[in-house]
Amino acid sequence: MLFAVLLALSLQAAPAEAPADPLVEEGERLGRLSTLFAVCEPYYTVNIGAGHSLADDFERRSTAAGWTADRRSRAYDRGRDLERAEIGIVMDLAGVTPQEARRRLRHMFPRLKRRCQDLAQDVPGAVSDVEAGDRRLDAAARRHR
Repeated sequence: MLFAVLLALSLQAAPAEAPADPLVEEGERLGRLSTLFAVCEPYYTVNIGAGHSLADDFERRSTAAGWTADRRSRAYDRGRDLERAEIGIVMDLAGVTPQEARRRLRHMFPRLKRRCQDLAQDVPGAVSDVEAGDRRLDAAARRHR
């Protein structure tokens, strides 16, 4: 009973959540996409211009909304960090044995392949000839076994 009363009081005292800024989410998404453009490019035919178009449009709208370049950069950086983590890209491999590095690459390649395919679907015209890119990525994965 006491728990129910405390719960009711805490719910009443909790301030209403402010709606999320859709530009923050979009900035993070663009950070994720910029990472995908960069990591997919060695294997897939990537149209960097499609990414630039998205980023230019976002920069124009976020500037009109009062965003600074620093705020945009922070949103992009969060998105890049999220995408690297999802793919399994580790930026600092100090102290990792060659065997462990190969194992990490083996685990990374299937996620990278899936995310590059997602990029092709999410941003029309960003990636062409996905099948050839898949084959190149599969060949790279075999070299690290």
